[in-house]
Amino acid sequence: MKMTIWLVAAFAAMFGLNGSALAAEKEVSDLDRSIRDLWAAKCEHKMPQYQCDECRYEVGVVRVPASLLGGGGKAALVGVTTAKGAAFAASSTFSGEVRLAEGKTVHVSSPLPGVIRSVSVDVGAVVKPGDPIFEIDSHEVAEAKGDVLKKVAARDLARINAGREARLFEKKISAEVEVQEAQARFADAEVDLSNARSRLVRMGVPEADVAALDRKSPELLRGLLVVRAAQGGTVLERHASVGERVEPGKDLLLLSDLSEVWVWVDIRGNELPASLRNGAKGATYPAEVSAGGKSYRGSLDVVSGVVNEQTRTVKARVVVPNPDGALRPGMFVSVRVHLSGGGTGLSVPRTAVLSDAGRSFVFVHKEGDYWIRRPVKLGRASGDRVEIASGIQSGQKVVADGAFLLKSDVLRGKMGAGCAD
Repeated sequence: MKMTIWLVAAFAAMFGLNGSALAAEKEVSDLDRSIRDLWAAKCEHKMPQYQCDECRYEVGVVRVPASLLGGGGKAALVGVTTAKGAAFAASSTFSGEVRLAEGKTVHVSSPLPGVIRSVSVDVGAVVKPGDPIFEIDSHEVAEAKGDVLKKVAARDLARINAGREARLFEKKISAEVEVQEAQARFADAEVDLSNARSRLVRMGVPEADVAALDRKSPELLRGLLVVRAAQGGTVLERHASVGERVEPGKDLLLLSDLSEVWVWVDIRGNELPASLRNGAKGATYPAEVSAGGKSYRGSLDVVSGVVNEQTRTVKARVVVPNPDGALRPGMFVSVRVHLSGGGTGLSVPRTAVLSDAGRSFVFVHKEGDYWIRRPVKLGRASGDRVEIASGIQSGQKVVADGAFLLKSDVLRGKMGAGCAD
């Protein structure tokens, strides 16, 4: 023991540390001291430490002139609010798995049998509606194009015949009934041509290409068909290769819009809250999905009416916006569902709560231009507000918008100027 004390003393002497410096190393954080104690503290400049422009940072105090404060509709760098009661929902936490949003997912297949001639996209590609994704050479398309040209020729011939019969009738050479029959054949030819063109359009050939069909352009008569994306999204799977023969119904690409995903949770019967068990049809419940240190807001909107025989659980669906695409199908996440009946609690805006060395705190008003940081314990969260379980009282003024500026000022002061200089 004596040897340890001697080593500490020797170390202090070697680096010029005196007893007061060693004591400073063990100084209690301002978050662990009472406001009365902090306000009574004196600095080396022989004045209250909270009033010293060089030393007040050591006690977590920031001076904010009234000109910087917002409120009452006035815009400013620092916004002030009051801690007040707010309604909080009861919550339950479950494990869930991210899945594709089925309403935003498409399994792409070829509409016709044929041979793949080219593939325009690969896994991970992002496409827009109407973008080409692959091209097939289909015998049916070639036949349908040929049929359109036959119908065009038949229509043109019927038009000529109808015109000739009309002229003959005017010259009293032909009977009126022959004119009517020729006009009927011309009308039938128009209908047949329209049906042949519609068939090509239904196959996926653009109307402009159908209208441009010409017997003198062999290129237009090829059976090539470009398959385009029916919706925007990301290509997640590809099972299409150049030269492969495909049939309708075979999945070639999986395309999904990942800006929204579904999270499915398994809930045991005894864990199912009454508000979910007896929830009104069409009711939704706010939910928070946590993954990779991030939180995403969603809503639980579907609870299955069937209990799994093996696991004795029911499935519930949480719809979650996923704008940054970080939630990927197959990920396991934590899901907190907010239910009704949670009561009220003291709350502040989320922006008011800051952290330092793993501890949460807020800046509260003390007097005049002085604001001081105070430790708080957090409770539930609801929307843009968070519950304060302890640390401040209802009605206290709290810095909300711009609180990070005050935090930066305190930490900068602690690392720079102060009583330790």
